[in-house]
Amino acid sequence: MREGHFGFLEALSLMVIVLINKIFFTSPMTLIEKLGTSAWLGTLISCLASLSFFGLLYLLMKRFNGQDLFQIFETVTGKLVGRGLIFLISLYFLYYTAINAQEFAAILKAYSLPYTPIYLIVLPLLVIAAAMTYVGLEGIARVAYVFVFPIFGGLVLILVLAFPVYDWDYLRPLFGYGLDTTIGIGLLRSSAYSEIIFLAIIINSIHGLKYFRRVGISALLICGLVFSLCCACILAAFQYPSSSEHLSGMFQLSRVIYYSRFFQRIEAIFLFIWVFASVITIAIGFYISLKAYCRAFLIKNHRPLLFSILLLTSAVCFLPRSFPEILQIHVRVIREFSFLLIYLVPILVLLVAVILRRGGTSNDKSL
Repeated sequence: MREGHFGFLEALSLMVIVLINKIFFTSPMTLIEKLGTSAWLGTLISCLASLSFFGLLYLLMKRFNGQDLFQIFETVTGKLVGRGLIFLISLYFLYYTAINAQEFAAILKAYSLPYTPIYLIVLPLLVIAAAMTYVGLEGIARVAYVFVFPIFGGLVLILVLAFPVYDWDYLRPLFGYGLDTTIGIGLLRSSAYSEIIFLAIIINSIHGLKYFRRVGISALLICGLVFSLCCACILAAFQYPSSSEHLSGMFQLSRVIYYSRFFQRIEAIFLFIWVFASVITIAIGFYISLKAYCRAFLIKNHRPLLFSILLLTSAVCFLPRSFPEILQIHVRVIREFSFLLIYLVPILVLLVAVILRRGGTSNDKSL
């Protein structure tokens, strides 16, 4: 697969959009429901936990400088086990792509398109993701660089314009249901930042370790702070009981903006940035799933498989029978328990590499 090369800004834009995209979905509602008024603090704890994982991931990539994560799996565990792990990651990101598309379609249908059949929302979204995958990783990254400015500009505009409705006393008590609960849920929800693993998979397209650490740390810090700020603003605008009932807190926040009869209905801006952020997120998830599948089975050209993977993703997308099932089971798996695969597997591979003294040089075998 010819992935191309791109620089720091393109890589940072791609990762920021992918990580921050879930702020437009049900993540704020879930956090507020579980943590109460300390939801803004819980997501900062999740960010710090993800930064710790990223540090271990950096040690792994540094030990095998010049190889991507899939090559490292094969080097450390052998070709058979390594390809099995790669195939497992392919299946996970196919599931990730399908559930993200279904969640997007369900919320869009609930708020803006109540009479539109859900398949008319999902299928065009997946077709666009497949088309972007056909172009390749470099094309996806450059599209992300173009749209990161309106996405962040629109997000900031919504937060600023809603300022008159904020009441910061609604953030009390600061620790919600207790500091221990906040820390526990925050650590569990570190899976919400698991997309940082993309950097280890596409590391050779971003000039190796030169940009890997800078992009990863910058993206996690930016998204952690923005996510925390958005949760705080949602709480300050709607108070805890109401905030935990909105499917999309940011969409609801855009609805309350009103300055005069000539300046209202700002949710149109929200829909614009939400759609583009979701398309880019689903496209990179689709691409990683296809890339991992090709690597697992030694397929050099990914394009003939696009239609087959598109059909398979569409089939998985319609497995959930209801919106509550999407939220209570599938979204929870991705944002609370995916660390069991995305975080623990690379850490175990690093431990095996250290024990078996594989990778590195004579000066850094102890890493």
